[in-house]
Amino acid sequence: MDVAIVGYGFLGRNLLTSVVEKWSAIKAVDPYFRLVGVSNSTGYAFSPEGLPLQGVLDSGGLEHYSGFTLGGTSLELLDKCSPDLVVELTPTNIVDGEPGLTHIQHSLRMGSHVVTANKGPLAHAYWELNAEAQKHGVMLLYEATVAGAVPLFSLVRECLQADRITRMLGILNGTTNYILTRMHFEEIGFEAALKEAKERGLTERDPSIDIGGHDAACKAVILANAIMGKRVKLRDVKTRGIETITAEAIRLAKRSGYTIKLVATVADTVEVAPRLVPVNHPLCVHGTLNSVYLESDLAGELTLVGHGAGKQTVSAIMNDIITVLKRTSH
Repeated sequence: MDVAIVGYGFLGRNLLTSVVEKWSAIKAVDPYFRLVGVSNSTGYAFSPEGLPLQGVLDSGGLEHYSGFTLGGTSLELLDKCSPDLVVELTPTNIVDGEPGLTHIQHSLRMGSHVVTANKGPLAHAYWELNAEAQKHGVMLLYEATVAGAVPLFSLVRECLQADRITRMLGILNGTTNYILTRMHFEEIGFEAALKEAKERGLTERDPSIDIGGHDAACKAVILANAIMGKRVKLRDVKTRGIETITAEAIRLAKRSGYTIKLVATVADTVEVAPRLVPVNHPLCVHGTLNSVYLESDLAGELTLVGHGAGKQTVSAIMNDIITVLKRTSH
């Protein structure tokens, strides 16, 4: 299978590192696996015979690789290499999902399978993209878009096939969870905790995307559509962030055996807002961890916990890639 990676930032580099580390496992599934193209915001590298993975990693940046085409676009790369699988890892744009949305649409229309960690396109055009994938007989997998390394969609797709999911609650943003955790245990104010999060590199360039609840709202839309079959757009989500949470509110909650968490709720309606959560509830996780609590008609209550961002997200991307390889191998 010929593969192209669109978006060679933090996730792209970590994915390529993992592909090198897991090379024997990948080749056991598909002996013909080749990385034929990689692009970033400034250009791309392409080889129809397959790029030398370690050589790309050792170049110290894609633009320093000897075969790099400066000024080339990701769409040019896709047209040039016509990959069987596109891994779309460009940064999320919650405003309109671009450029990832165009990359995914273009790939599906070419007849390429798509694996993505980019939640923007799914939050804005989930049903449209799925229809495009079905029309062209290809797969669109997106495990890494919600809760990072937590195998949520895979669990529901493979292990809960007869279940009807009736309600979902999620702590889906590691930044806000870190801030609220610091406020709970260290009894510091919101601004001090936000400053810490910024210093640790946990916030988006625009922190309001995290603290305003917008990142969690994108993920809630994907959950509502993908798992519960709703027809929800981002504008339908009632969203309230954590900016007004005070140290005093945290203290009062703590005295009663609760803490305050930013919780996404997917039920009859979809909303994101600060909620009181019992400290002994399985949903209540701390630091940058994510958690998702499911209620279903057969399995009852299930809770999944794991890292929602960072290099652990590569686990979900790799699993989706191997799923495509297994389903298409003959």
